[in-house]
Amino acid sequence: MFRKLFSASLSSVRPKVLVELSQAQLEFTESNARFRGFFGGRGAGKTWVGAYEMLIMAVSADPPGLYACYAPTFPMLRDSDWRVYNDIGSNLGWIVGRNRTELKLSLVNGSEILFRSMDEPERARGLNLRGCHLDEASLMDASAYDIVIASLRSGAEAGWLSATFTPKGRHHWTYERFGTGAPDTALFRCATKDSPFLPPEFYESVRARYTQWFAQQELEGEFIDAEGALFRRQWFRVVDAAPEGLQWVRYWDLAASTKTSADYTASAEVALGRDGTLYIRNVIHGRWEWPDARSIIIAAMQANPGVIHLVEKALHGLAAVQELSREQSLMHVTLIGVDVDTDKVSRAMPWAARAERGQVALVSGPWIADFLDEVCMFPDGEHDDQVDAVSGAVAYLGKSAIVPAADVLEAYGKGLPVKPDGRVLRFVDERPAGFDERLARVQRGRRW
Repeated sequence: MFRKLFSASLSSVRPKVLVELSQAQLEFTESNARFRGFFGGRGAGKTWVGAYEMLIMAVSADPPGLYACYAPTFPMLRDSDWRVYNDIGSNLGWIVGRNRTELKLSLVNGSEILFRSMDEPERARGLNLRGCHLDEASLMDASAYDIVIASLRSGAEAGWLSATFTPKGRHHWTYERFGTGAPDTALFRCATKDSPFLPPEFYESVRARYTQWFAQQELEGEFIDAEGALFRRQWFRVVDAAPEGLQWVRYWDLAASTKTSADYTASAEVALGRDGTLYIRNVIHGRWEWPDARSIIIAAMQANPGVIHLVEKALHGLAAVQELSREQSLMHVTLIGVDVDTDKVSRAMPWAARAERGQVALVSGPWIADFLDEVCMFPDGEHDDQVDAVSGAVAYLGKSAIVPAADVLEAYGKGLPVKPDGRVLRFVDERPAGFDERLARVQRGRRW
């Protein structure tokens, strides 16, 4: 780790302001290149240094000018960039006005910084900017960059652009624009472990949950080509059967429509073994109209009433949950509607990391070949419904921390103390005599 105290002495603002930067951040802020990129791993301070550089440039401009910060989406702009800019500018005493309606900051020297999203890049046309900051640029379309650079003009002076981002491979436009040695362009990298501002355990904690490829991109901050896949076929092993007594969870990812080739209904049954192995069985995958999909779902629920069934509530999933809940033949089935609030790659990462360690087993069946073809093309393949189904089931297992029903029944049946490893008991097949009383005693005496 390298720590550098950078002295920003601005006579018109506040003299001898000390700002602590990493080595990579310092080099980025001192660059004179017109087009500057700062990329790196998670927690490397990309957004922060982009905001700090913009504020430094804007507050020291003579004459003052108009600047802009862009984020891929409005929520990202509001929740991250607007907050970071305000925090830095306030601490340094450079902000004299805030317009939260227009998302605009006014600085002590008369410069202004606008905050805009790139949800629709075409709307970025028309401004004359002294400089701009593209934050999380790798999540933007290449057209956003091309449109913005034409706005870098203020009178006879050409403006500048900085981009901060996590790398997305050598075929991505961010590498083509910043990483190929183009004129008047500079690129700076900071890996997660090289940032001196993170908790000591942060890197190892996150690394343990990432695959090697994903860690190289997300933590090492390297331009890594995914070779078409997050998963590798050789990571998976096929078993004839899963151990007895596991609690299975089945997740249903319903098709939005059958009008496009991309819309499939997919479902996977997943359980966690005592040794940490994740078992996947009986994956269902196909294109069906709702009446047919409904029949398939009901048949699967009736065939295995001990399985917990989860239905993603996105689009018409909520209506499906409500309809299935009214089905009298399913009154004995556990059915839960699930909200999804993260991207597909992030949802798949926990079981991808487990697969890389050899801890994912596929229970033999005719579904495996098609499943592996899709999994090994993810996230760049045409379809990802089966991957999503497994991810949803794994997420529920992680949140609920279900203890295998056989373990609970055996322990309570013998009157032995249950040792659920600090996890919450959420499901059992039956309740032996005295179960509720024993469970209450355990809950009173154990920190869950």
